[in-house]
This record gives sequence, C-alpha cells and structure tokens, in this order.
Amino acid sequence: MDTDDFSDMAYAIIRQAAQVSDTLKAELGAMSRDHRHEEDWLRGVQKHLRGIQAHPQGYVDLWSLDEFEGVTPSEIRELATQLLNQIPKILAMPLEQRGHRKW
Repeated sequence: MDTDDFSDMAYAIIRQAAQVSDTLKAELGAMSRDHRHEEDWLRGVQKHLRGIQAHPQGYVDLWSLDEFEGVTPSEIRELATQLLNQIPKILAMPLEQRGHRKW
C-alpha cells in the first residue's frame, strides 16, 4: 500500500507524528509498504506505538532523537499515546467515511 492511498484520517496520523518527530513520520510512512490495506497499517502502527509508549527512552536512544530532533522520552510517549487513542476511532469508522484526500 502507498500513503497516497490513505484516507484523510489515516494520513492525519502521519501528519501529527511529523509535528513532533520527522523520524517517526518517516517510519510510519515506510510501514505502509508492508501492509496491504489501511486497516492492516493502522494495526501495525498501533503495535509500533505501543512499543514506543512502553519504552520511550529506548526509542529516543535508538534514533538519537534528543540530539537530532530535540525530542525527549516524555514527548515521544505523549505523542504515541495521543496517536494510539485515535486509532480505534478510525478503525471503527467505515473506510468510505474517513475522507479521501484531494491532491
């Protein structure tokens, strides 16, 4: 799947990640190639964000986010939590109601 095929709501996850971390934005976008459908991608994102939420220091250290992006473990945990809270709402909504981006 390509991020160009995402609904507005799914793509909003990537846009919100970009507001805090370019690294996380890139990771989430790249994950799309490993998933066939938006729902699969959202579930993969959930799993990834749960890992970040559980181990924010490890994620920050892995990518040196504190040095290169000025992102702290508490900031990345907060972002992961915000995004995780949105995903069930998106998954509960039929795809055709999630909005289609216009290029």
